Amino acid sequence: MSTFSLKHCFYSMEERSRDTVVTEIRPLLSLQPTKGEIEGFQNEVMRPILKFQNELLILLAKQYVNKYHKSFNALKQVNQESIIIQASKQDPEFKSFLIWPVVGLMSSTELAFYSAHRSELNKRISTMAAQRIVSQLERLY
Repeated sequence: MSTFSLKHCFYSMEERSRDTVVTEIRPLLSLQPTKGEIEGFQNEVMRPILKFQNELLILLAKQYVNKYHKSFNALKQVNQESIIIQASKQDPEFKSFLIWPVVGLMSSTELAFYSAHRSELNKRISTMAAQRIVSQLERLY
């Protein structure tokens, strides 16, 4: 009887750097060029990571509403949207659920840029992640 090994699924870290792996797993998006550094980072780094992490973000949002908003499914859509948007702005736990899956998939160079602009980028990440979740509310049921 053989045991499952991830070695057969992935290259070892000796063969590929973490930075290479986290950048190669992202989907390629066709986005318009941007002028600013922050907007460029948002489109080139954050959006592909958010797309890649979509399933995780939906799962985390579902767990959050099941834990803190038991009657979420019975609410009108506008109220559900409001809960997600407000939580993304005001609830530190939910904000971290949205931000850290994105930050965790940044390369070391991207992480340095993120660190220098953390406040602005955290706002953008939580806003974009909340928008993704709101556009897929039916998946939270």
